[in-house]
Parts: sequence; structure tokens; C-alpha cells
Amino acid sequence: MNSLDLNVASPEELPQVLRRAADAFRESHEDLKVNWQDPNAGAVWAAFARILDRAATSAEKAIERCLG
Repeated sequence: MNSLDLNVASPEELPQVLRRAADAFRESHEDLKVNWQDPNAGAVWAAFARILDRAATSAEKAIERCLG
């Protein structure tokens, strides 16, 4: 993933963008674990993925509250 474009056409698109970024970070973590044969390699990418997942969930809740 080269960039994260947050310029979305509608609020409902934001959680999807965040989840795609989280998936890319998880994949990076897995690649590093395998290539370095170290379960902790790239652990920060997995942590970032969890943060983005929580942000996506929060965004979905905000959409529901504000846009119903």
C-alpha cells in the first residue's frame, strides 16, 4: 500500500478505507514474520492494524449516530 486516500465521497466509505489499510498492515506484519522467521518482526504494523480497526468501528458508530 503506497498511500491512504481519506478523500472519500461519502462518510460510509471511510470505515472501508481504514479497514483496507488495516488489512495491508496486517499483511506486512505477516510477510515480515515469515521472511525474518521472527514472530515479533514488524509487530508495530499489527498494532497499527488494530488501531485502524478500532477507528473504523468508531467511524461506523458515528455514522449510525449522526446519519442513522
